[in-house]
Amino acid sequence: MTEEQIKFWCKWIVENGDRPLSPIQNELIKQAIDTSRNLFEMITSILVLLQKI
Repeated sequence: MTEEQIKFWCKWIVENGDRPLSPIQNELIKQAIDTSRNLFEMITSILVLLQKI
């Protein structure tokens, strides 16, 4: 699986997951996914954002 495919599925999970997120929260998480340089950075960013929510 390529990095772009992983990013696509992560954004899909954010949009279609059970966790109720506001549009701003969704956008912040998607931006974190898009700007990450590797898988570890992406996962870390998402976890940090979800803890703040």
